Amino acid sequence: MPRIVCHSALQSSDVTQPAEFEARTDETILEAGQRAGFSFPSACRNGVCERCAGELIRGRVSIARKNHTIDAGEAESHQVLYCVAHAITDCEINVPDVRAPGELPVHEVTCQIADITQLNDDISRVMLRLPAGKKIQWHAGQYLELIFPFGDCAFSIANAPGGRDIELHVRYHHENSSSLDVIDALNNNATVKARLPGGLRYIDALPETPVWFICGSTGYAPVKAMIEHLRANNFALPIYLFWGARTLADMYMLEEAKQFALDMPNLTFIPALSDEEHHGMHSGLVHEAVLQNLPAAQEPVFFVGGSPPMAWAVFDALVEAGVPGDSIQSDVFDYAPRG
Repeated sequence: MPRIVCHSALQSSDVTQPAEFEARTDETILEAGQRAGFSFPSACRNGVCERCAGELIRGRVSIARKNHTIDAGEAESHQVLYCVAHAITDCEINVPDVRAPGELPVHEVTCQIADITQLNDDISRVMLRLPAGKKIQWHAGQYLELIFPFGDCAFSIANAPGGRDIELHVRYHHENSSSLDVIDALNNNATVKARLPGGLRYIDALPETPVWFICGSTGYAPVKAMIEHLRANNFALPIYLFWGARTLADMYMLEEAKQFALDMPNLTFIPALSDEEHHGMHSGLVHEAVLQNLPAAQEPVFFVGGSPPMAWAVFDALVEAGVPGDSIQSDVFDYAPRG
């Protein structure tokens, strides 16, 4: 069957792999996409509404109602109606309003700043409230962008999806002036504009393997959201939570992380400190604690949260230890890829 590679303007800039589906020769590309779970826009099935129109970037299609073919690069290839187009070869297409299975619509909204709580010397928990009357969805592990006059800033959503409240863990320090601009703007305004959701490394359907979370500093935020989601959906397979920091004070939600292990018998929490020693905590870098506990049997899926240097260091250490690279997930791999 011909394979269709589908691009869409709805996809966020961090999408590194376009979505794909297969099309039988007896079905239109729109029918094949909808059968595969894609939300192709359409209001007819015979090329009248033109909502499904898009560009044919590569390949050849036949148009049933005109009884002729269109090849990529021809004049007609810039406005193909996919409700009447059949794939003859593998094709690459661009349809503006298509969403892949599981992909959520992106919204720009004005949020109320409901609360700001200091968690340690340089991290605050910021609670936002989404506007009423507009259902906005996100997946556990995704992020949002706060929109300021001085620029957009991305923050992981630290709570599981559902409801109107969004939790952010905002870190700021004097070595990063833009981070001070962010916390000042949040402290001095009642509302903030946000764009959400973003990110491809998340948990929606429950994984079929154990899940290992590895995080540093505020990389704990998306991990917290994913653990909350697993707990709410009674995930029963083993979970490991490795949280690394320099000092005990940097582990800004330590008691909450410990509570996960108390609430969830299948979760093991292993904190790691690189600059201090404390009883019951691993002394050293977080990936070293992970390597000491790697399973000999079933391979888990790994989610890594933290800065680009930390995430890539974890990736390299795990791959060197024999972990398949495609089982290691992190937003860093999308927004800060290595050349």
